[in-house]
Amino acid sequence: MNIPAVRDRAIATPRFGSPRIWRLQHRVGAARLGWQPELARDAMLLLGIIVGVAQAGGWFALPVDAMGYWQSGSARELYPRVWSDVVTGNMLYPPPVAQISTLLQPIGWPAFIVIVTTATFAAFWYCARQWSFPLMLIGIPWFFGIGPEEPAKFLAYALIGNLQWMLAALTILAFRYPALWSLELVTKVTTAFGWWWYVIRGEWRKAAIGAAATVLVIAVSFALSPQWWFDYLGFAVRNFTAADPPIPTFPIPLGVRLATAVPLLIWGARTNRPWTVPVVCGWSLVGLYSFGFLPFWVAAWRLRAAGSADRGPRSKRAPRPA
Repeated sequence: MNIPAVRDRAIATPRFGSPRIWRLQHRVGAARLGWQPELARDAMLLLGIIVGVAQAGGWFALPVDAMGYWQSGSARELYPRVWSDVVTGNMLYPPPVAQISTLLQPIGWPAFIVIVTTATFAAFWYCARQWSFPLMLIGIPWFFGIGPEEPAKFLAYALIGNLQWMLAALTILAFRYPALWSLELVTKVTTAFGWWWYVIRGEWRKAAIGAAATVLVIAVSFALSPQWWFDYLGFAVRNFTAADPPIPTFPIPLGVRLATAVPLLIWGARTNRPWTVPVVCGWSLVGLYSFGFLPFWVAAWRLRAAGSADRGPRSKRAPRPA
């Protein structure tokens, strides 16, 4: 008996028994086809697990940013007075990151860092796809004291456990799930700038979903730890100029970057160029250390490539990334 296969659907299976059995057979068929081997993806996931285990065992360099997130979950004083006074355990983001860390404390540091590192490498792959390994390889010489630092940014952000790659991936996923902009706002704040894409285009339903999710997240967070929010707002007011960073930042001031990001986003939204959203999000980072916008610009490349392949030269539909 020949069993036909339909692309992107489960293989049809013979129907025996009750309708419940038929549905179960369909789900089993779908599950079998839900995970197809993909070299770059599977290799990045495996590498993320290996690096995470090595970090957990102390056999690899300490992921300083992830350690900061972890220690914020048990910190007594979450925010420094000024930006340059930040130490491990202090938080520069709004309280939800520390609150999530508090909830995760029972799983222990080893499990936490394996999860974070694996998720980071997965996000790296999601943004770069087949270019994941080349982008990692070009940065390896710098770790041995060879060549400039900039090419190492792609790998460095994955190794230190920073949220950069995850947030870059969210700028792609948010086109399908607008509520994800709430996660951008309660982490690196200005990366949520991309939410205005919907407003500029008059996509009010998606704009409302993103806004409602943000209000809900902030409301729950505030209800759990109102004092942390007051402390964060005080920290933000004291350091709103971003003029006293703990390490050197990108030489173009935040105000100039925001002023150039606005027309770029308007142009991108009005001409249906989704790739401008990750560009704007990375360019608008408050704590833009060196070339820290690069992961977001890799996400922009991914969207631009998806748009060229999926939309064609005359289509006005935004791409739907996988």
